[in-house]
Amino acid sequence: MKELLHLGLQLGGWSLVVLCIASLWIPKMLGWREKVAGLTPLMREVWWTYSCYIWGSHVFFAVLALGFPDWLTGRSPAAAAMSGFMLLWWSVRLWLQFFGYDLAEVATTPANRIAKHLLTLLFLSLVTLYSLLLAWNAGWIGTGEL
Repeated sequence: MKELLHLGLQLGGWSLVVLCIASLWIPKMLGWREKVAGLTPLMREVWWTYSCYIWGSHVFFAVLALGFPDWLTGRSPAAAAMSGFMLLWWSVRLWLQFFGYDLAEVATTPANRIAKHLLTLLFLSLVTLYSLLLAWNAGWIGTGEL
């Protein structure tokens, strides 16, 4: 099972690298500069701060997945806590994907539809990965190797 988790972390980590790179185009694609221009300076700064926090967290998750798979599968309380946090993070994002975002203002081009489905698949995969990782680290699933 540990080898499968390592493979999942590699796939998830590289998927997050792609997400982080693609995220650099989101402000332009969604016209953030024009849309946040009407906000007060403080609200605009808060908006960009939160955006950077989210992007930085995704980079950090990719670094953990790709650079520290042994730590993330180490069955330590810290590994369980981090797995639980990442599970919560991606569960909230998956919930938002289905119930939180009103995408009415996003053009329904074939590329945008594909992107939406790929993101949904990514978030489902990450929720599954971190669920298994939490279960592993908490000792809820087997200790034997496959």
